[in-house]
Amino acid sequence: MILKSVPKAREMIWGSFSLNQSFCKSCTKPVGEVWLLSEFPMILTELQAVSEENFASHSLSDIFDLKLVRFPILIKLIASEQWLSVQVHPDDQSAQELENEPWGKTECWFFLKDSVIALSDTCTDLQECLQKNSFSGAMKIIYPHAGDLVYIPAGTLHAIGPGSMLVEIQQSSDLTYRVHDWGRGRELHVEKALKVVKKVSAEDLIFPSVEHFECDYFKVYRCHGNTHVFPNSIIVTLTNGEIDDFTTREYETYLITGEKPVHVNGDILVIRLGWRWWHLGNVAGIASDS
Repeated sequence: MILKSVPKAREMIWGSFSLNQSFCKSCTKPVGEVWLLSEFPMILTELQAVSEENFASHSLSDIFDLKLVRFPILIKLIASEQWLSVQVHPDDQSAQELENEPWGKTECWFFLKDSVIALSDTCTDLQECLQKNSFSGAMKIIYPHAGDLVYIPAGTLHAIGPGSMLVEIQQSSDLTYRVHDWGRGRELHVEKALKVVKKVSAEDLIFPSVEHFECDYFKVYRCHGNTHVFPNSIIVTLTNGEIDDFTTREYETYLITGEKPVHVNGDILVIRLGWRWWHLGNVAGIASDS
């Protein structure tokens, strides 16, 4: 079965009106995030059957036969005209200890256009940065090209810059600790950020012209032209194209379920669950009561 996700737009102070026309014409403020696929309680995306009129709605977790509190992957389309906050996300253990949430937030960014970001490096001392009220010299400014992927494991200090556009694939969590917000007056979370930040090597997080990337939480493949996609996969279309015998449009999201592969023509991202969700779905603190 082929299911299509109904995207939901979210206005953000740092967003871009470039997304408004396609995803939220009624929005008066710039759209920063389009949630393409989500079972996170704050924004639940709906599913529509492409090939079956009598589709009975089920949760994403049920469709993938996962005994989890919710579907573990969240996918967004992000566009910015300003710097996002300098921020960090907790890992699973810290999320459980600090927030009583099952998961932290490891993510990756697939870039749709040449962009700008900032990443902390192995020498970054967050406490010192905060004391100096400056992140210059402590974070590397990086200019990813369209087609590059950047991996953001939980604990990495980071910020997305103006003029960026990307697909974000992340754990299903909304835990974000801001440490600097360019004077916009939003709440900061410095104390918690200091508890969860980790030292990383920025160079180890950058994957130019990626065709395949995977971590514990998700696998990402870029496919071009004619290909077949197997069940238990998510497709994000990067261009207009086709799935089997129907037409697809840019930045649509589909779930491939059942037993048969589908034929795809176009430029797409294929996203699959990482090993953790298949093997640890019944671990205490993660499994649901069902």
